[in-house]
Amino acid sequence: MALNLGILGFISFLYPYETSKGEEKFPGKLVKDKNYNFSVGNFVETYENPPLRKLDTKEVKSLTLKIFADKQYDYDQKIYLAQGNVKALVNGGILRSDLLSYDKSTGVLSAEGNIRFTKGGQYFKAKEFNFNIFTKEGMIKDTYGILDIKNVLNDLKFDINSYNNKDQNRTNVKEVNTYSDGIKFSFGNIKLPENKITRSKKSIGSINNWRFKSDSIAIEENGWKSNKIIFTNDPFDPHQISFEGIDVIAEEDDNGKLLITSSKTNLILENRTKIFLGKRIFGGKKKEESKLQFILDGKDRDGLAIIRRSDTTIINNNLEIDFQPQFLINRAIIGKTNSYNSQNKNINFYDLFGLNIKLKAVNDKWSFNSVNDLSTLNISRFSDGTRHSNTFQRYFRMPILEDSTVNIFTTYRSRAWNGTIGETEIKSAFGGFIEKTQFFKIGEVKNNLNIRIGTGKYEAEKYENSEIISLWRSSVFSSLDSEYQIWKSNPKNLYQKKLSPLSPVLINPELVFRTNINSAYFNYLEGNEQGFLKLSFGPEIRLGNLERDILDYTKFSIMPGVKFKFGNSPFKFDKAIDLKTINISLMQQIYGPLMFDFISNVNIDNSSKSYGEYYDTKLGLLWHKRAYECGIYYHPNDDAGGLYFRINGFKFGDSVKEVF
Repeated sequence: MALNLGILGFISFLYPYETSKGEEKFPGKLVKDKNYNFSVGNFVETYENPPLRKLDTKEVKSLTLKIFADKQYDYDQKIYLAQGNVKALVNGGILRSDLLSYDKSTGVLSAEGNIRFTKGGQYFKAKEFNFNIFTKEGMIKDTYGILDIKNVLNDLKFDINSYNNKDQNRTNVKEVNTYSDGIKFSFGNIKLPENKITRSKKSIGSINNWRFKSDSIAIEENGWKSNKIIFTNDPFDPHQISFEGIDVIAEEDDNGKLLITSSKTNLILENRTKIFLGKRIFGGKKKEESKLQFILDGKDRDGLAIIRRSDTTIINNNLEIDFQPQFLINRAIIGKTNSYNSQNKNINFYDLFGLNIKLKAVNDKWSFNSVNDLSTLNISRFSDGTRHSNTFQRYFRMPILEDSTVNIFTTYRSRAWNGTIGETEIKSAFGGFIEKTQFFKIGEVKNNLNIRIGTGKYEAEKYENSEIISLWRSSVFSSLDSEYQIWKSNPKNLYQKKLSPLSPVLINPELVFRTNINSAYFNYLEGNEQGFLKLSFGPEIRLGNLERDILDYTKFSIMPGVKFKFGNSPFKFDKAIDLKTINISLMQQIYGPLMFDFISNVNIDNSSKSYGEYYDTKLGLLWHKRAYECGIYYHPNDDAGGLYFRINGFKFGDSVKEVF
């Protein structure tokens, strides 16, 4: 029989924990005053520190146990029984129960009463367990456990040559639950911001640790199945989110990964709201995003459109090609288009479809990216309906700048945003630049430096009007972002707490002072030149711990900026404007999990015709919980938006209870 035994192969789904470490009791006089090295199908009596019996390759592979108990019985070497504080060392795992028995004639191994099993990152407990060694089938009833999907197959591979009597007990783990990973689902035509509370990007597309429970799990030779299993990623109870799997089957795929298939899956929020998800597959490959995605693009696609992602085509392991066909919903409904510079608003069949093609090639020292976006397949509108960009990057070392990159680029109809001017368009451009990025610390001050030197030819809108002009431009650009922590609350108080219902991480209030220095010099072939130096500085404060329901989290920053300039640019996209500004950012808890997120810039130069105008504004309304979050963002300046739903994953500590 396979040594990873279906007996615990089922653990390959989900496991919770709350292990009770039982005392090992050895009374002075047992019914049989012996310890046993017990090989299923081959019962051998041994004494102190016996070597494990190695089976001949022709023999049936077996599960080797070493058992301790208050009482042990051997009935003519046909039936073995251990009773009272039973502890079985199972090739590196530990099985505990009140009663353990094995019938050699039938091949049935069974355990009853307070059953617990621990091995590596896996744990389960149950009321009753039966497994037939001969038929390789069994049953576990009323079970609850913790599953570490990433390591489950290795943990449950009972290698007869590996024996470890170290007591692996999860109660040795400190009571710490760590925000570890997660899955994010989103749609829209904006880049969703990084979570400002967790300050981390952990939506890797999979969750590795789960808690689960089931009334009954049937073990089979190649895996296990259950009529119903409920599992959750939440380390605490009452849990905030769970999944109900109906007709669940678990088995190992061709790549040695665990696959768990649920024919019907329900998402349950707060033990109240149930959402049907249909058939789902857990484990195996990294979770892929949905192939269908909605975007809102009023500029090129007249509003709402649906995208279908295709599987990435990989050639020679270093070339990737992605195709994204699109159907333009709003354009189909209104029966005309306002996206192109033409008096003709009528559309034909090909105007209802778009296409996005991405190509990526990488090597040890270089990379190439190409993005080609078509908002119509109508050939007569090809020039107005296509946006394109290519970038080639090569990494190298050079004097002074040391580790740097050389970038060669081309672009056609590239969008550009410039402060209160808003969106403008670079009709075409090509050129190259050298770039250097460096992070360093000076005392307690963290710094991030960026330097860029290059040249290119640009065909873009003139500043005074919409006339297209074409000029060569040489440029030198640098930026320095610095951060100094003025105050932070005592971290000792932080780690004495448990996670709140509203955040997957512990929040440490702090006060930070930030500065930003930008400088640039542009020289245009016709004789124009422009240069500027911009200084921005200000505090960022974070208060509250999200432990209460009302106004218990505030993150606020304000950075006034001033720009000194000389000369003028003939282009609209790089004209130095908005000489005095304030950047304002606020994230505020309103009530419970409801959060408001706002960021914007304001022109405060009273000599400017754009005085008092807001630009680059982002608005967000979030529902922020420990185990999951969702939200909607809207960018009013470019009429764009997006929705997202994120499920957080944890490495479980020792505070998980069997309640859910």
